Amino acid sequence: MKEKFVGKTVVFIPTASNNEGYTGYVGSARKLWKKLCAKITKIDMENTNINDIKKTFNDADIIYFTGGNSFFLMEQLRKTGVDKLVKEQIELGKLFVGESAGAIICAPTISYIESMDAIPDECFQVDYSGLNFIDFCIVPHYLTAPFKKCTEKIVKYLFKRYFTCVAQLFLVRKSEIF
Repeated sequence: MKEKFVGKTVVFIPTASNNEGYTGYVGSARKLWKKLCAKITKIDMENTNINDIKKTFNDADIIYFTGGNSFFLMEQLRKTGVDKLVKEQIELGKLFVGESAGAIICAPTISYIESMDAIPDECFQVDYSGLNFIDFCIVPHYLTAPFKKCTEKIVKYLFKRYFTCVAQLFLVRKSEIF
């Protein structure tokens, strides 16, 4: 698998983790991409203008969103216009990789994850629709501490309403799901 990523440029977007207490997973993800010999370009959507983001996306092979807070991430995607840009880039054939919150946002809605991922007080969005890249919901961290009880409840709720995928990482390219 490593050979598929050697020399590829990855836009590394840790914005979902900006207001999180623990962010060790961001460093772990960065180490993994480096181990795969990818070139990493970090962008924080909260502090980067859309023109710089567009240029960085255009020059990249892979768009990667780390974990963190799904609601904060969707708000930043909409606020900056990156939600539309990501869709355009996927249609052009870019690989989208989402981990945890970065995977959750691919679903039609993110409202189902609220019991695991609290809506931040400073989050003013009222629309909890996701990017709608897929027609099912992602439940990361299923049955792992400290999310065991809440992920069990989420999966029970979702199985009654949606098809659910229990996954930590998600990849999308055009209409393909890996």
